[in-house]
Amino acid sequence: MAKTFDLETSPGHLLRRAQQYANDLYTNEIDEHGLTQRQFAVLFAVDQQEGVSQTVLVRTTGIDRSTLADMIVRMQKKDLLARKRTDDDQRANAVRITSTGRKALRAAMPAVLRSDTQILEALPARARAEFTKALVLIAKASADAQNSEDDSTGGKTKGRKRR
Repeated sequence: MAKTFDLETSPGHLLRRAQQYANDLYTNEIDEHGLTQRQFAVLFAVDQQEGVSQTVLVRTTGIDRSTLADMIVRMQKKDLLARKRTDDDQRANAVRITSTGRKALRAAMPAVLRSDTQILEALPARARAEFTKALVLIAKASADAQNSEDDSTGGKTKGRKRR
């Protein structure tokens, strides 16, 4: 017998709804001129790995290559990031956070922590660690799929964009 679809228990639908909830919580916490969630992730990753390549940032943040490249250009214009060609490979860029970027990162951190806390507070305390572990596994599966796709296409995506 064929399995029936139920919107109320569909993992894909529920993840989209959960992401929307997380985005709304963050948006309510952050200043209207503050960083987006993706900008925060990029700044945090660069702050943790000064001089990181854009390729590593794609893997670290899960943001697709072309979107990340556009984001970095926009973030450079806002003086949040700086980049330069690496000495080893003139096709690769080393990205670093600026002092303005570091200030923006510090200013956004409380909003990120508050919204993360609010997300977890929607769950019983005993379920929070397992929920986080499950999200880590899903993110790892996504990264593994992207790495596999990059390996088979020489680093180029196959016409589909990951958001």
